[in-house]
Amino acid sequence: MSSAPSLTSLRAFATVGQCLSFTEGAHRLGVTQSAVSRQIRQLESTLDIALFRRIGNAVELTEAGAILHDRLAGAFDLIDDAVQEARKSVPRQKLTLLAPPTFAARWLSRRLVSFRQRFPDLDLSLHLSPDDNVRFDCVIRFGTDPRDRQSSTRLMVEQHIAVCAPDLWADPERLRASCLLYVLDRALRLPTWDNWFASAQHDRRDLPENAMEFATLDMVTQAAVSGAGLAVIDRNMIESELVSGALIQIDPVVVTGPYGYWLDIPTERLARSRVVHFARWMQQLALQGTRAPAGD
Repeated sequence: MSSAPSLTSLRAFATVGQCLSFTEGAHRLGVTQSAVSRQIRQLESTLDIALFRRIGNAVELTEAGAILHDRLAGAFDLIDDAVQEARKSVPRQKLTLLAPPTFAARWLSRRLVSFRQRFPDLDLSLHLSPDDNVRFDCVIRFGTDPRDRQSSTRLMVEQHIAVCAPDLWADPERLRASCLLYVLDRALRLPTWDNWFASAQHDRRDLPENAMEFATLDMVTQAAVSGAGLAVIDRNMIESELVSGALIQIDPVVVTGPYGYWLDIPTERLARSRVVHFARWMQQLALQGTRAPAGD
């Protein structure tokens, strides 16, 4: 034996020896079949013994291979147990996040399955309002500009479209008797319809004159889905309803910005691993959303 075998080649051998398939072994290890074959050849060369006997498309362990595999299986079980015990001894990390209620409920919450799959060892504490007793790792903010003295990354800008329930749009008489739906901000209507009419150059008389006002965007969305009227909503917040057909876009006009959602990170927290991982995950999801509407 010219040198000690590598742990990588031993792991490849143990995996292939368990399933007796180079293809399945490569799948379990998450590498290519050629990479597994190369590791096995390297191990056989290092030990100067044949570990597998190839019979057509099948393989079986040689006598020396069977002896080595029996010992390695137990050894890798001990290594895996040791790693798990070490992980259990380390306190779980928790990322504290402040986010606007609408963004949290209608965009972020629908992606938390992905978060759990990506970060199984990271807990998330999601807050919807500031708390003097909490130091937030990250803040998602609704606004137009970056903030000073911290890292500010724009995740997305609003993309306002006019929508309604499909059965309402298909019934002209019922449509005329319905309402334009508005969100209130401090008892004042947000100018979403005004901005949309200005961009679309539609005559207001083409659409209902009645109005309904609501305290939250979620209430406006539910009213629109129920057929109460038409609404202008950021399509980032109604992805699910558009994909399912509960809401349809009644005109191709899209009013972009100027407001959007920003990810703010205090400078002193930029280097923390949990913050780095979360920021990359958020930016990847937001980038995917700008390429094509996402479904649930």
